Amino acid sequence: MAALSWILARTPLPVAAAFACAVSWLWWVVAPVRRRLAERNFRASLPGLPPGPALRRMTRGIVLGYFELLREMRRPGTVRFDVEVAEALRESSRRGEGALLLGGHFGSWDLVGNLLPGRTGIPMSTIGKVPHSRGAADLIARAREAFGLGSIPPDERAMRRVMRLLAEGQLVVFTLDQNHPGGLPVPFFGRPALAATALAAVAARRRVPVYFCEHWREGTGHHRALISGPLPTTGRVEDDTVAFTRRVEDAIRRRPHNWLWLHNRWKGVPARG
Repeated sequence: MAALSWILARTPLPVAAAFACAVSWLWWVVAPVRRRLAERNFRASLPGLPPGPALRRMTRGIVLGYFELLREMRRPGTVRFDVEVAEALRESSRRGEGALLLGGHFGSWDLVGNLLPGRTGIPMSTIGKVPHSRGAADLIARAREAFGLGSIPPDERAMRRVMRLLAEGQLVVFTLDQNHPGGLPVPFFGRPALAATALAAVAARRRVPVYFCEHWREGTGHHRALISGPLPTTGRVEDDTVAFTRRVEDAIRRRPHNWLWLHNRWKGVPARG
């Protein structure tokens, strides 16, 4: 893995883009199980659009994003990243007040997520799963350390860590766009999907604002992000979780190629009795 990372970090981006394009077409042929899952997800969610172009574009962007991440770790500033931050968030951060950020698996999420603290000047940590692959987990850990993004393991102590970081004035990032066993069934593209309620629960308990980060690729080596909000909340966990999920869905509808359709988002929803 170390040798591969060394090579990828030194690959010129035009070459990386061509390689990512080739991989996106190869994936379409050699990974039929995942491809069929992505196609089913896409067709059920966006029946008026052909899945092929968007899914190949999705795959190309994911692959290229890891080239960009490794190059940025080796030589910071090689990736152009334009980010617009809600003024209310900048002001609260200057006052040392904590806040919450709703994110998703948009575009090159591992790259953009790591760039956000440095490019915004806002201290932040993210709560999320650790990849099963040891090599991938090591890469993510090294990247977060290099760029100053804190990491909160999703274990029994996670919520205590979240509360402490909020008290310290950090921005804590949650994602709600992956299947959460035992979660709340919420509408997602017209079908029930299990969503984690932790973001809404923390917002209600601490009465802190929630912002939304949507990000996308503008071109090779160029990304853009918009942090908007604060989002309207009711303090009712179920209602706010539904509203947060709708916000993610709206972003996906704007750029269907920009989301991780490979994940079985609708898995495990209990049958209605």
